[in-house]
Amino acid sequence: MNGGHWSDDDLVGRLYGAGPDDAHLTDCPECAQRWQSLIEKRERILEPPNLPETFLASQRREVQRRLARPGKSVHWLSLAAAGATAGVVMLAVLLHRPAPAPAPETADRELFTAVYSLVQSDEPEAVQPIRALFEVEP
Repeated sequence: MNGGHWSDDDLVGRLYGAGPDDAHLTDCPECAQRWQSLIEKRERILEPPNLPETFLASQRREVQRRLARPGKSVHWLSLAAAGATAGVVMLAVLLHRPAPAPAPETADRELFTAVYSLVQSDEPEAVQPIRALFEVEP
């Protein structure tokens, strides 16, 4: 409740048994009118449609007739799905790139040499950037 009157959420909650349960609807004519309008709308919505039995029977016959013989649309849909699948597979085959050839062994040898020299060095790693400041590049 928002001060004086019930909100729409309060009324809908009351309609489904989860809203406020006080005597406000008996005390407030404006909220009581909104409540009555909500009840009437719900009854109109829940009312079954007034359709003649002959119309419903003809619909049932038409549905049964269509179910008895499969339509051409099912054939075209399955053909279209198969074509799309074949297209995707063809695209995947055409765009597939094999993995690059492995680097020559010299790269591995150089890597192991560099790692070994770092491991065997007695200097801490923090000294290396300072040493680089004083090295002369050719």
